[in-house]
Amino acid sequence: MTSQHIQPPPRLLLGATLLFWGAMSGQSLLSLIIALIIESPNWIRSRWNFNDQACLRAWYVSLILSILIAIPIWLEGNHLIAFPRFLTWLPILLFPLQFVQSFGFSNYFNLNNFYFLSRIHRKLNDELGIEHANVRFNFGNVYFIAIIVAASLSPSAQQKIFFIGLITLSGWLMMAHVRRRIFAMITILIFAAVIGLGGQIGLSKLYIWATNKYQGDGGIPSYNHTHNRTFIGSLGRIKQSPEMMWRVIPKAGQNPPRLLKTASYNRYRGINWGIIYPKSLDPEAIEFRALDSTDLAVDNSFYLLRENMNREDITKPLPEFDIRGATVYGDPLPLPGNTSTLQEFQNEGIEINLLGSVRIYPLKSIIQGKVRWNDEITTEPPPFPIEDLSIDEYESEAIHEVADALGLNQLATTNEKILRIKKFFDTEFEYSRYLSIGRAHASRKRPTPIETFLTTNKSGHCEYFATAATLLLRSADVPARYSIGFSVMEKNDSNDEWIIRGTHAHAWTRVWIKERQQWVDLDPTPSDWLFAETIATNRYQTFLDSFQRFKEDFFLWRNKPANRLGVNIAMWGLVTIFILYIAMRLKKSRVVIHSKKSSLASDQLTLKTPLHQLEKAALKVLGPRNLGETWITWLSKLKANQISETDLEQAFDLHQQLRFDPNTPNSSIHQRLSEITQKLIKQLTKS
Repeated sequence: MTSQHIQPPPRLLLGATLLFWGAMSGQSLLSLIIALIIESPNWIRSRWNFNDQACLRAWYVSLILSILIAIPIWLEGNHLIAFPRFLTWLPILLFPLQFVQSFGFSNYFNLNNFYFLSRIHRKLNDELGIEHANVRFNFGNVYFIAIIVAASLSPSAQQKIFFIGLITLSGWLMMAHVRRRIFAMITILIFAAVIGLGGQIGLSKLYIWATNKYQGDGGIPSYNHTHNRTFIGSLGRIKQSPEMMWRVIPKAGQNPPRLLKTASYNRYRGINWGIIYPKSLDPEAIEFRALDSTDLAVDNSFYLLRENMNREDITKPLPEFDIRGATVYGDPLPLPGNTSTLQEFQNEGIEINLLGSVRIYPLKSIIQGKVRWNDEITTEPPPFPIEDLSIDEYESEAIHEVADALGLNQLATTNEKILRIKKFFDTEFEYSRYLSIGRAHASRKRPTPIETFLTTNKSGHCEYFATAATLLLRSADVPARYSIGFSVMEKNDSNDEWIIRGTHAHAWTRVWIKERQQWVDLDPTPSDWLFAETIATNRYQTFLDSFQRFKEDFFLWRNKPANRLGVNIAMWGLVTIFILYIAMRLKKSRVVIHSKKSSLASDQLTLKTPLHQLEKAALKVLGPRNLGETWITWLSKLKANQISETDLEQAFDLHQQLRFDPNTPNSSIHQRLSEITQKLIKQLTKS
């Protein structure tokens, strides 16, 4: 079978693409080292006679590297971004295969060699003498695509420089294939730019969709500090996730808080809650502010949730608990509404807004810290005079009718109003995750879902109860806000920790107690909801919980300063031993090929003919000669590259005459061979 040349990427393209990936991913030094190794065959003469078995071994090494990198990425905790992060390491994972391609004598891989069943089928055919078809490809082209994919998923891929680099590198590759077909090249470049832009937008939207999926009752999304989309007015059953999200470990002998808040909102419109601030406030005052911190001892910083806290506030005895779980940059911390201080969180910053929502910028995806709570003074300032009492015009009439029927305005204290509302919901309503109240008709705003819930349906989940209670309190001149977060309700008796799942996501009301000048939590949802949301323990869920607990605990253990050095030494020690082992094996089988200068005097002949001018162009297409392969046999492979076989055979004849026939008129034959050689070079360049 005639050996067919497979077109590799242009010279230096892979090196440039690796440097581009390094710039996008922040791995500049690593990308430079790999680029130098991959492109070094352009300058050094060391080669290895890699066969299919060597290719298969390189594939196994890539698989091992993939497993070693996938494990710590998966242990990071955030499975939504684990796969994209894994793909950013493709240039490293596929490096062994590209090394075999770059330093081997063959310029292609057999695709069948990568599949176990295909290898068995091929071996059987060889034994039976049956010819089989091989799908061949140059791995450099695959490696180029892999590097581009890795770069597109890197942190800096949203910048304009990414698209400039993508178009430049794609154009470089296309020029090697289309050459003078400018229109085709421009079309392909535009297509590459559109695909790159579309893929980037698509990946961003996919990530937003995945991270904003609802985790359970109460509609807790990934976090938006300005608005919260509820399930009010939706139909059907709420899907809840039993995934373990946080773990709360109270101090010995203490109980955990009942509710952990992630956000509060004060404006209800349509079916959603949002935030509105008084227009008189300074725009800078409504932004998140960084928490003040103070050190009472070395490496013991206290983050203060209230301003102007003194040493007595920090040191007074308060209940405390540890909280542990996976989070992402800028997400909220689930905290009690009366949190005092935070400790031991490894972070780049912690912020709080005027409604008491706290968000963290962690150094790692799994965090752990200590929370001191149950302070007499809450983190939020007093209510806004208008905004925390406003009721949407479409809800106002029904809310006031129900409030009047309950006699809320005739009650003297806020506590009496709270008790009346709780009794109303406990005795006349039922909790349900099956939603049967639709939205108001498009042509009229009444009855709204909340009005239907309060007057006729009287069944719903926590969002209905929290929203209705907030509006009823406002109608009785009590400032109130809508809060979301988690209910702490499931204890793991084996290790004295409390588990927070997606099913524990909850919504409740935050009420201003004028008599005490304090914000307090009111959970108006009937208490039987706790039993409805308690999941039955099964072996599968127990296994998942144990695995997640192991992931988080191992991750935190590994990243402790006392353990990090030892883990890194052990890991890099194993990698170094592995690399040295491969290097020793490669050193024993290394072959030094002739340089271009010595190749021109191939077969130890001192006489050169014009045909040797073809060798430079042939090297770019065919690659170096295999061991034991004659120069003429090597050049004969050019017949598969759309050049004239007649011209090539005639050139061989003239070449042999000039070298071996002393009676040949050298001048005329030399001129004729020179003309044919130039013709072949042009044909080869255009092919």
